[in-house]
Amino acid sequence: MFVILFRLPTLILLIPIVLIGLPSTGLPQPLEKVLFTATNSEDMNQVLFRYGVEKGHFKKAGIDLEYRFLPPNLALSALISKDVDYVSQLGTLSQAALQGLPVRTIAVGYDRPFFYIMVQPSIKSAKDLLGKKFAVGSLRGSAARSARAALRSLGLNPDKDVTTIVVGQSSTRMLAMETRSVDASVFPPPWNFRLRQKGFTELMFAGKHVTEPFVGIATTIEKMQSNPGQVKRFLRAFLGSLRALKSERKEATAFLARTYKLEPDIAAEMIDATLQSLTKDGTVETDVLRDYVKTIKEDIRLVKDVALTDVMDFTALREVLKEAGN
Repeated sequence: MFVILFRLPTLILLIPIVLIGLPSTGLPQPLEKVLFTATNSEDMNQVLFRYGVEKGHFKKAGIDLEYRFLPPNLALSALISKDVDYVSQLGTLSQAALQGLPVRTIAVGYDRPFFYIMVQPSIKSAKDLLGKKFAVGSLRGSAARSARAALRSLGLNPDKDVTTIVVGQSSTRMLAMETRSVDASVFPPPWNFRLRQKGFTELMFAGKHVTEPFVGIATTIEKMQSNPGQVKRFLRAFLGSLRALKSERKEATAFLARTYKLEPDIAAEMIDATLQSLTKDGTVETDVLRDYVKTIKEDIRLVKDVALTDVMDFTALREVLKEAGN
């Protein structure tokens, strides 16, 4: 009896030590909060990432993805100040990289911009646009480039055949269309669908005339160097989302209809446009990247030579692809 009483406290003291030493691989691991940006909550360009969250690809990678809704210039500032971890808007980040800021695009989700040319109901063909007022959000960027390319594809000279007016954000341009202050404009979804419902005509999908990195993942060089593990986990989740969206059209269509409150036929149309715009594996061809850098240099009037890797660095992405057997 004396021996048992003597050993019992010893065993009790040892139990916590044994438990602490047990492997925890079977226990749920805490998710790491990662802050990511989009322009606004209605931004359909984020379907790739939001569907990945829906399907659990980010949680599987140990990431709790949380959005911050910021315009591109503020997103860049937030990234530099470490208020967000990654940015999805690639145009502004690419300009910043070319101008020497320590930021890089590390993956590309879409290689076609999502923009549509919307016109007044009275406009039936390209020739009806001659001399008309065409509204844009700005004179530079993916939307402006898509609009110009679309107009050229219609046989129009965007510098001579239409009067370009800078109006501002999509909601303001929509109001300008409704008040007939302008005759045509370029819109991302869901604004094109809203205008269609109001009787305006969708002249064409402008994005098919421009091939350039549009939405993806950009971050700082410091993040890439100081936390490569998180970067690679984020990229694994991104690739899982990319593959899921490509292979689960029916589920993705239902998700889009539910999330953005779209009619089933419009959601199906949007998914088809999305699938046409998705990259194969998050990278882009060298020729596409070279043309993209050239275009942005012209936009910002940059003369000096730059390396393509000064804008986009797919090193971590290629490592993740290799680890996955791709």
